[in-house]
Amino acid sequence: MRPKKHVVVLMGGVSAEYEISMKSGEQVVRHLDEKVYKVTPVEITRSGEWVFPGAEKEYLEIGAAIPRLHALYPDCVFIALHGPFGEDGRVQGLLDMLGVPYTGSGCAASALAIDKVRSKAIVKHAGIGVADEVVITHHEWEQDPDAIAALVEKTIGFPCVVKNPLQGSSLGMAIPQTQEEFRPSIEEVFGFGYTLMVEKYIDGLEVTCGVLDLNEETGAVALPVTEIRPVKAKFFDYHAKYTPQAAEEITPAKIEDSLRDRIQEMSVRAHQLMGCSGFSRSDMIISGDDVVWLEINTIPGLTETSLLPQAAEAAGISFSELVGKLVESALI
Repeated sequence: MRPKKHVVVLMGGVSAEYEISMKSGEQVVRHLDEKVYKVTPVEITRSGEWVFPGAEKEYLEIGAAIPRLHALYPDCVFIALHGPFGEDGRVQGLLDMLGVPYTGSGCAASALAIDKVRSKAIVKHAGIGVADEVVITHHEWEQDPDAIAALVEKTIGFPCVVKNPLQGSSLGMAIPQTQEEFRPSIEEVFGFGYTLMVEKYIDGLEVTCGVLDLNEETGAVALPVTEIRPVKAKFFDYHAKYTPQAAEEITPAKIEDSLRDRIQEMSVRAHQLMGCSGFSRSDMIISGDDVVWLEINTIPGLTETSLLPQAAEAAGISFSELVGKLVESALI
């Protein structure tokens, strides 16, 4: 009998997406085939402690956690961490230093893709349509908020989208309708980081498209497109993303074939431009005849309500098959 591969599933983390990361990790643990894999769940707490399972759980600081992880001799680490400190290349770099294979994109691609300012610049240079933006630092805002508000009104207009460029799951995001709403929105989003991005609001149908990139023979392949229609929220916010029945998610999207093909091509192209591997998911908005690219996620949600597993299922790939394929691609 073939010996089982040992997979450590990293979940939780110190970002604002801790709860979603825990749900993603728990789903991965539940669906990895126990006949094929020995699975060890490892939680990173909100305060950064690593929790290893055992008769008595071990809570270790990072300095002690690294040799403990190494002592597990994992064949692969399944990274189910979302947001900063998990999806931004830092954990990937650590595992590279340890010589441990892991799922998803590498250190450089992860760091680039999570940065919405720089990832947008790259896809824009490649001819992919993006929303106009203004980037603001906290220092600039403190120096002259009136000038910045006037600049945004002149170049972007209202409503606009205010977001932290290094967050995911619609955290650190607001959509002020007027200049009066703009100022408190700025203050709120600055709570998530020193720099923020103000984007032109694009009215239209939000869509998303996953990409699987599991071996050199097939390369990056787009999954079916999903259209997203929040039931009550004005946009696809944190609640709408992770609350069952809070959004209508239609896969395959009920759009024209020509639009579907463009979205899939853009998703694969963005995946390749960032240097991603394993999997990714690009979010876009259809506005009239235009398709506007918003962002790419290198570790899309893997919860029971997440979009990439839904698209994979529509393509005939079960959740168990999906996570198994991701592990096997990491072991190549």
